[in-house]
Amino acid sequence: MQTRGRGRPRAGEELDVGRLLQGALEAFAEKGYDGMSVRELSRRLGVSHALLTARFGSKDGLWFAAMEHALAAAESSWRQLADDPQLDDLEALRQAIVYQVMFSAAHPEVLRIMSHEGAIDSPRIRFVLDHFVNPLRPLVERRIDRLVAAGRIREVPYATVHYLVVQGGGAPYATPVETALLGGSQQPDADEVRRHAETVADLIVTGLAPISR
Repeated sequence: MQTRGRGRPRAGEELDVGRLLQGALEAFAEKGYDGMSVRELSRRLGVSHALLTARFGSKDGLWFAAMEHALAAAESSWRQLADDPQLDDLEALRQAIVYQVMFSAAHPEVLRIMSHEGAIDSPRIRFVLDHFVNPLRPLVERRIDRLVAAGRIREVPYATVHYLVVQGGGAPYATPVETALLGGSQQPDADEVRRHAETVADLIVTGLAPISR
């Protein structure tokens, strides 16, 4: 990953970094990494190509910065839930699922980008896994292992839980056209998002219960 210089806007040109990074996320989500150029993004956002390259160095640098912008807060919240000693293990897992689904609703472009990146090995997919997914995994697995040992849930592959939560729970927001054709809302309000997130969490937690024989 390249070091990103601070850069400065030219005279009369202001840099709203948050708006720029959100615009980059949306552009990469729409066209994928290969389909989006820094020059096209500069046109979309109404800033100079020189400003973007001065601030981020390259398209790679802009992509990494945009994903950091979106995922840093989510990683912090997941870590707090995974680390909180006051939370029961099963309740912590349930709250984490609710949070992840609500994050997907607020940032559907992240799941779309991961759908692009997850099919082909690249430094970008490894960056997300190495910096945001894998550091949290031992914390989540610790709770899951305790739940399995206590007989409260059955043992399932970590990847199964990951994809049920991230891809399954977030799919209505990453694919709004399909959602609408299935009778859902393309622009759900906060209450609808919360109800969906709670339902997803309940279904997953219930599905993890030990099987009676």
